[in-house]
Amino acid sequence: MKIVFLAANCSYSHASLAAWCLRAVVNPAEWDWQTLEVTIKDDPDWVAGRIVAAQPDVVAATLYLFNRDFVSRVLSKMKIECWPSGPLVVVGGPECLGDNQLLVQPGGKADVAIRGEGEHAFPAFLDGVKKGGCWWTIPGVCTTRDGVYQDNGTSGVMADLGSIPPFYPQELVGFTKPFVQLETSRGCGNGCLFCTSRKSATRIHSLARVRNDLREIEKAGIPEVRVVDRTFNENAARAAALVKIFRDEFPGLRFHLEIDPARFGGELLKEFEKTAPGQFHIEAGVQSLSPVVYSAIERQATVARTVEGLAKLCALKSVEVHVDLIAGLPGGTVKDLLNDLNVLIGMEPEEIQLERLKLLPGTPLAKTPECWGLVAMSKPPYAVLSTPEMTPGDLEQADRLSKILDWFYNVESLRDLMVDAVKTSDDFLGEFVSWVVTRTGFRLCPNLEDRFKVLAEYLVANSGGAPSSLLNRLHYRWYRLGFSVRQGPCRGAMWKKAIPDTASIIEGDAGIRVARIWRVELETPHLFCYGTGKRGERAVVAVYRLNED
Repeated sequence: MKIVFLAANCSYSHASLAAWCLRAVVNPAEWDWQTLEVTIKDDPDWVAGRIVAAQPDVVAATLYLFNRDFVSRVLSKMKIECWPSGPLVVVGGPECLGDNQLLVQPGGKADVAIRGEGEHAFPAFLDGVKKGGCWWTIPGVCTTRDGVYQDNGTSGVMADLGSIPPFYPQELVGFTKPFVQLETSRGCGNGCLFCTSRKSATRIHSLARVRNDLREIEKAGIPEVRVVDRTFNENAARAAALVKIFRDEFPGLRFHLEIDPARFGGELLKEFEKTAPGQFHIEAGVQSLSPVVYSAIERQATVARTVEGLAKLCALKSVEVHVDLIAGLPGGTVKDLLNDLNVLIGMEPEEIQLERLKLLPGTPLAKTPECWGLVAMSKPPYAVLSTPEMTPGDLEQADRLSKILDWFYNVESLRDLMVDAVKTSDDFLGEFVSWVVTRTGFRLCPNLEDRFKVLAEYLVANSGGAPSSLLNRLHYRWYRLGFSVRQGPCRGAMWKKAIPDTASIIEGDAGIRVARIWRVELETPHLFCYGTGKRGERAVVAVYRLNED
């Protein structure tokens, strides 16, 4: 019999780890497996046609927040083309952790939904289909029989992850994508009410298995590994051992890890201190820095421990740190959010991501949102619309702050300017949001040059008539980046003479051929020398300070 696994990824760069894990536990002698890799930007009609042409007995798909609507459209079109008969459709994944009745009702998108981990339930279901067994009684299976919805709870977990056969040798044949996912553990002992992994049993792959998987990845020439463990450092000693393996045995690979900053320190810190710059990208799930929020969501940490651990992470200059923050958590206010951002920006991580709380299927917050006074979208992305502490307008303000982070702070050439602006005034972020509203309306992201203009105009309007050192730095960077000289924030004129011997070179190479030179009236006059490279005269090759009497 034949199965088509629809792996609907968010982009071409991604691959489906779920498809690989499930294929590894399905008997190849009994099932002809075909993985159909697509992206959610593909044409649903074309994808449905590919499935129909394969003539499968079973179609399977993993549903995520980002692909549920796309997969639903594909399955609907496939059923129309196959009417009145067709393959059996089975779905699973995070979107199936809640109530699955609508998914499997007559006329729904699927015939079967599996709630929970699939490595036990999925092959048992396929075995029942092939042999005519009672697959509808398998734990985790949700279906409709004779018009009656049948829910068999949650499937059993994989107590021994090592029982999943190695799959990278098979799956990486001809693999050309820029990164691959790796699971070294599953589950999380933390108690966050918004998380689908809340208080789930933590299981691990042996260090030998991890080594062998990484050897296959390295052999395939894939440069980047994204470790999907929910909390990489839940077991601090094991995390330290893994980082040592990653660093010493696989120095040519780059790793992404999700770290709980409240548990960061000790031996793990020492191992990271020895890493080469650029080998590790850390995602730190802070979510909030409010003690009230921590208590409300049952997060098993303190704000003090979180801040202390995050400070240690951000101090590791060889490691890139990405911080996650959530707006709309129970107990959280706009004031809390602004305070959190001031603290985080002061630590200078490479990136800060702010998103609204999403009430994900199967989580306590999604099951009984009224207990916390939460109002949220009933369909993906399930974003919270209001809370007792945040009005819809407050959450719109959070969305605007998120864009401020993406447009200004998360841009390398603007980050240090934003850091200093926040350090100068605790009220900067709130005031700057209001300023950007009047300049852009937050409709479309301005280009980088326009973002510099917006920030420069704000600094001028709030300088009290005297240019600040921050504004002077912004002006310098404008010309250093090769932005328009004629439309720049300072007066400039073509310099047609030789560079004076008294001029001091600030940066660049005095020996490179220069096409044009501009004198710019910064706090002291500067000469910006533009070369003849691919960017023409806008490629700055040297900068001089004029030392005039």
